[in-house]
Amino acid sequence: MRGTQPHVLRLFVAILGAVGLILFFDPLGLRLASSSAIGNFYPTDHRAGGWFMSSTITHIVLFKFKADAGADRIKTISNRFLGLKEQCVTMTQHPYIRKISGGRDNSPEGLQGGLTHAFVVEFESAAERDYYVNLDPVHQSFKKEIQPFVEKVTVVDFTNGAF
Repeated sequence: MRGTQPHVLRLFVAILGAVGLILFFDPLGLRLASSSAIGNFYPTDHRAGGWFMSSTITHIVLFKFKADAGADRIKTISNRFLGLKEQCVTMTQHPYIRKISGGRDNSPEGLQGGLTHAFVVEFESAAERDYYVNLDPVHQSFKKEIQPFVEKVTVVDFTNGAF
């Protein structure tokens, strides 16, 4: 850029820097960098592996349904839980749950402590998990709706490989 006025060059550098920061930090959660080479290095969770390492969060939910909940109600609740993947969206209507799976306990070990059903929810980041747990109106409504039918809930979250 030889011969360019210094103020034009400074403006160009500032614009490039701003675009880089937006792509790198993704402040609105738009996943702008997720398909680029830096997609795995924007700071989504600093607890596992450093500030600039994207970390998938696995959220495990275990239920013990009340004895009088009934098989049909339990099936309805379970299907609603699985349906949260499509229903839970960001404020910009972007689905953010990567995957949900679940089912009735069938372990022969007898170590489940009365827990009858398990669900595994995967999030791209701790921020998405935190939004789901604390703010998502669909999830908040779901928790209130199932409360009368669930005796016990156990939740465990982890980042794979972070010990």
